[in-house]
Amino acid sequence: MSVSSEEKPSSERPVEIGPAPYYHQSDCNICRKQDGLKTGSVLLDSGRPGGYIVEGEHFLAEHAPVQESSAGTVIVEARRHLLDFGEMTPAELSELGPTLHRLIRAIKAATGVQRVYYLAVMERAPHFHLWLVPKKNEGELLGAAYLAQQPPLSTSYGEAEAMSRKIRELFEQS
Repeated sequence: MSVSSEEKPSSERPVEIGPAPYYHQSDCNICRKQDGLKTGSVLLDSGRPGGYIVEGEHFLAEHAPVQESSAGTVIVEARRHLLDFGEMTPAELSELGPTLHRLIRAIKAATGVQRVYYLAVMERAPHFHLWLVPKKNEGELLGAAYLAQQPPLSTSYGEAEAMSRKIRELFEQS
């Protein structure tokens, strides 16, 4: 049997786990987290403050890990295992736009910022997830320098949990 360089033999391919229509991948930590399984990642296995902020048909949103974010930083992740916008179905794209519109307004109102940065690289976890980072109106760092600052952005669990509740409330009212 010949196997192309792009295709792994069936014994080496990730196993699909989870219910249709999401068909989660056994080797994807975001899929595993969504299915309630341990991932081995300290960041993913620790509970998210306030639980899910948004639970749509195609997307979930939750507060980012407190060790790597400021209060109000939200991660939007696809329920289905996919890499980027190019792999989204028309239904997924139709849900994402209005969800982001409402969510960004809620983040701005809850945090008091004028700008929300977007970050999507999918390097460590090749599963679509978009970071929404409120740009605090302090300091001189802008853009990528703000996102990469050392020490990294961080918050307490309690602050993040309170912010998650506030964002969820504003999102639901919109």
